[in-house]
Amino acid sequence: MPLLGAHLSAAGGPSRAVAAAIRLGCRSLQIFLRPPGRWAAGPLSEEEADRFASLVAQAGLGGAAFAHAPYLLNLASADESLRTRSITALVEELQRAGRLGLAGVVLHPGSAGTGDREAAARRCRTALGEAIRRAGAGAARVLLEGTAGGGGHLGSTPAGLAALVPEGHSVGVCLDTAHLWGAGYDLTGAGWKRVASELEEHFGRPAPDLVHANDTNVPFGSRRDRHAPPGEGLLGEAFYRRLLGEPALAGTPVVVEIPPGEDNRLIAVALERLRGWSGGGRRPRRREDADSPRRGGGGTESSRRESRRRRTRSPV
Repeated sequence: MPLLGAHLSAAGGPSRAVAAAIRLGCRSLQIFLRPPGRWAAGPLSEEEADRFASLVAQAGLGGAAFAHAPYLLNLASADESLRTRSITALVEELQRAGRLGLAGVVLHPGSAGTGDREAAARRCRTALGEAIRRAGAGAARVLLEGTAGGGGHLGSTPAGLAALVPEGHSVGVCLDTAHLWGAGYDLTGAGWKRVASELEEHFGRPAPDLVHANDTNVPFGSRRDRHAPPGEGLLGEAFYRRLLGEPALAGTPVVVEIPPGEDNRLIAVALERLRGWSGGGRRPRRREDADSPRRGGGGTESSRRESRRRRTRSPV
């Protein structure tokens, strides 16, 4: 079965996110290494890096922990100043993720805005190659994330992502189920088979390196990007049961990106739901988690009300 986990807050240091992942029984993890809407990154001490590595090993998250790059980066921009700043920030992210032993840094490819998309793709490809070269040995791998395609965003298909890979470099793939739906892949039908076929054609394998298991309430093919908890959008339970049962996704990290709720309560509900749908049942909980919501009908009524109030936009 896939390795189920979540995007968790790293406020106060990335080791705090791993501690939360352990409490939630996560088998995969995604974090920000800096606030997603800021250019500046805080310091990362050797002590914190060692603590993070120790907890990752304790949690069995080796090879299944990722960072997500800040939203501000746009390697495809026609604005040379923004593109240069984006390259520099990405180099920092890749090096910092390498220090932490992360499996990769998830990157939105960038937007052409209202400009020429082919020219934007060339700029992105060149900038990405420069960032990878500058990051050097020991840096983490880039995972290009597929987009919904709105606002001139590049990479809404596996073919579009493949066109952004710089020659001579290895780049991974992250696919988001909400983005795929917005981009025109009917996941309630044969859309995932189409995705797997296109991944095989353009990347030589039928599964991505990472899946973002987000539901959505945006209209099909709308090119919009909005997240909802799994099973609380238009994709629904039946799709996630099929997805989690895909043989090609066995051992693939799958994370949810939703508002966490107080003390990560909404994430706990989503993970229990996905575990039930995958046939994995409930993972053992620690004593301090005895009051966590139990699976069944999507959690307690209060947690469902909280979810409805807060699911308008995901953290990534």
